[in-house]
Amino acid sequence: MNKGEKKIQGFIIGLVIIVNLILQSTLLQYFKIYNVLPNTALILVISFSMYSGKNQGAIIGLSVGMLQDIIFGRIVGLNAFVYMLIGYFVGLINRKVFKDNLLIPVALTAVGTVLYETVNMLFLCFLKYRIELFNVFKKMLVVEVLYNSIFSILIYIYVSKLFQTKKKKRH
Repeated sequence: MNKGEKKIQGFIIGLVIIVNLILQSTLLQYFKIYNVLPNTALILVISFSMYSGKNQGAIIGLSVGMLQDIIFGRIVGLNAFVYMLIGYFVGLINRKVFKDNLLIPVALTAVGTVLYETVNMLFLCFLKYRIELFNVFKKMLVVEVLYNSIFSILIYIYVSKLFQTKKKKRH
């Protein structure tokens, strides 16, 4: 991939991330189930990392997380750290998974959601926040994992089309 294509790819990824943040803070607020929103930022990090590799996945995760921390977060850097880890590890396996199988992004999103919530809860416990763990894990394990996994199919299909279009143009 030449420098021009990398710049265009970066611009498209950045634009999708910004549009996602706007949608997540406005339109998606009306799609709460049991007061849970789909974490579309997490799903985007996973989807982009599956096609971009570990380094790019970590950078995308760090960028998405930092933007989300600045706009929505209570603790600046927490989402950036977690998304960076998830982006790195998903990107690490990007050459080892069959990208046309929709079960892969669903499974990675489910695992990523559990990891995201677990790290968040541990960090909040360290900061002495009062947390009702049973309610959090019930919400996370049942509603958020299912919700994110369902949304991941739609987002992954869109992201895969972006990357497939680029591959077709190169041939």
